[in-house]
Amino acid sequence: MYFWNIWALKSDLRANLLTPRCDLKYLIAILILMSLRNTPTETSNSYDYLSLLFDVLMVVVGTWYCFKINDGNNGKDFLRRYLSICWVVGVRVLVCTVPISVSVYSLVYIARGEVFEGTTLFDLLFTLLFSGVYYWRVIVQMKDVQNLGMRE
Repeated sequence: MYFWNIWALKSDLRANLLTPRCDLKYLIAILILMSLRNTPTETSNSYDYLSLLFDVLMVVVGTWYCFKINDGNNGKDFLRRYLSICWVVGVRVLVCTVPISVSVYSLVYIARGEVFEGTTLFDLLFTLLFSGVYYWRVIVQMKDVQNLGMRE
């Protein structure tokens, strides 16, 4: 995996030397950086740090598992499949998440009568639930595409 030497990377790309496993490494690195955009600040609490840790773990494990489902190094079009499925599943989960989140947090506000400033255990578990649902659905769709490809 290259971090700085763009010329060597381009040379390997031209010579078609990168494997699907290399693609996976680059993808996971990018996804981890995207996860770190929620880096805790000086006002963060322990739930913010746990949320960051679980987010990075979900990204790495979910992506790796999808890579394995797609037959690993021998797989076909992993990035094309993974990215397109992630996008569609993400839009679907988002459409479901927004009304559920608004409803749940409204009920919590009504029940408690106050809004908590920091991240709570409830926030962490709620986020983990939807992240889990997201990767579960991505994995289901990746399996479905892989199984269809094996029949052809």
